[in-house]
Amino acid sequence: MTPIFISLVFKSKIANRIYLGGVIDLISVVVILFPDLNQLTSEFIIGIIMALIGTIITSIGDVLSLYNSNNNTNPVLANTIGMLSAVLFLVIYTGFKSYSYTLPQEPNFWFGLLYLAIFASFLAWLFYLKLISNIGASESGYMVAMFPVIGGGASVLMGETQINLNLIVGIVLACFGAYLALKKKEIV
Repeated sequence: MTPIFISLVFKSKIANRIYLGGVIDLISVVVILFPDLNQLTSEFIIGIIMALIGTIITSIGDVLSLYNSNNNTNPVLANTIGMLSAVLFLVIYTGFKSYSYTLPQEPNFWFGLLYLAIFASFLAWLFYLKLISNIGASESGYMVAMFPVIGGGASVLMGETQINLNLIVGIVLACFGAYLALKKKEIV
């Protein structure tokens, strides 16, 4: 989605290798999910819809990040404003819903919260913005193409998934699609 949005918004030509890599990465996800397609529960369908919505939102974020990068916007300032806006939105939203707040006393909660807030959110996004400014939004979007590899591997390591042919073929396709997209020489 990111290359498509970039070509529409910035009226720029995106290399064919990036589109080809994207198609192969889409096929990799279908291959990995194929065994579950015969059990189309409402939760599975909602998950697919949420994944598509998340993909569109992420792609819009990539386009906005490229815009900021092209205009030399300070990534720390942009990141701080974005995170602060999200927190304010959540506080206002939960205030309207009359939710009550309690502060947990467990140290694990606070360590986890600090990890998520600092490393998994702020620094991860900051590094991603730096990646966009260094190699471009279309190419950096392929970091996401490796999620099936990371998710599949982690799922096997945690014992939630057994290694199977679909998982192996899907991971190989995801790696190949990312390789094609990120390869500097034009293939197609």
